[in-house]
Amino acid sequence: MKNSQFSIFNFQFSILATLIFAFLVSCKDDTFKEEDIDLSKGIFVVNEGNFMANNGEISFYNTETGELTNNIYSKQNNEAVLGDVVQSMCISGDFALISVNNSKKIELVDVNNFKHVSTITDVVYPRYIIPVKENICALTNGKNPGEVCIIDVSKKEITKRITVGTEPENLLLANNKIFVANGAWGHDSTVSIIDAQTLELTKTIVVGDGATDLVSDKNGNIWVLCQGKAEYDAGEDTPSKLVCINPDTYDIIEEVTIGMVGDDFYPTRIASYLNEDYIYYIEQTGVYRININNPQEKEWFIMGSYYGLEINQENGDVYVFFDNGFTSAGIMTIYDKAGNKLNDLLEVGIGPNGCVFK
Repeated sequence: MKNSQFSIFNFQFSILATLIFAFLVSCKDDTFKEEDIDLSKGIFVVNEGNFMANNGEISFYNTETGELTNNIYSKQNNEAVLGDVVQSMCISGDFALISVNNSKKIELVDVNNFKHVSTITDVVYPRYIIPVKENICALTNGKNPGEVCIIDVSKKEITKRITVGTEPENLLLANNKIFVANGAWGHDSTVSIIDAQTLELTKTIVVGDGATDLVSDKNGNIWVLCQGKAEYDAGEDTPSKLVCINPDTYDIIEEVTIGMVGDDFYPTRIASYLNEDYIYYIEQTGVYRININNPQEKEWFIMGSYYGLEINQENGDVYVFFDNGFTSAGIMTIYDKAGNKLNDLLEVGIGPNGCVFK
């Protein structure tokens, strides 16, 4: 009789344990599904993370509701880690491509829900990535020599590699051409031009020491940030400047010195609003700007210490990003084009360097 009762007890206990486990699993599944967010309109913030800490991530700010969600890759992919030094991101059709520098990879996700799709790993030093045409993106990669990798998004692979200058950084698509700034840390002084249709290198022009960033202005001309050289890194000091070039003839239209010898590769980033006459840039003490009609005169715009700078082309709002020492949450602040602050400080991920508008 005791054995029979013991068997019944064991059977009942097994059923109860199974039901409890199933309940816990179902609760966990429901909790994960609740992490889905509305990514239909807003901005993706690129957070580099702390070097070697493997904590780079993407935040999303809904510009219609004002809701900010951090760590969306992890939340949408069952707590997966995105990687070490999330450098840049672009949108191509239904996909977002994320360059993860120190993890040496490009992550492809569905831009509508941020679910993982594929990983490209045959890169050694991926930096900046832009869409070029349907299903085609261009990525700067490598150091000496550097290259532009052509990514076929439909195939989810690199289909071509184009050798450019030393340590290529940002790219710009203009006049059906890809302009590539070569010269991180003052190690080059050129811009490479690639035909966006044939994807062939057509020309290389000299602009100035340390070419790292590029923007178009309202007249269609291209401004290149040349950070200069630093004695400790390149053997000599040269000042930083902005160089304006004609995108058709490649003639240099204007050169404006905006930094000084010994300023440690400042300014760092530039941006423009195509409906106005200004080029904005980050200096050590804040964001400054020049008027393209009178470029030799610079004016202070926003005071502060910033790591990233972007401008929303829909309305001219200026987004600035404070890295907070790469040890805790960075800060995103939004200003209108008159310099008025539009929001309270928003805590994003670690080391925010910019954003992508959707």
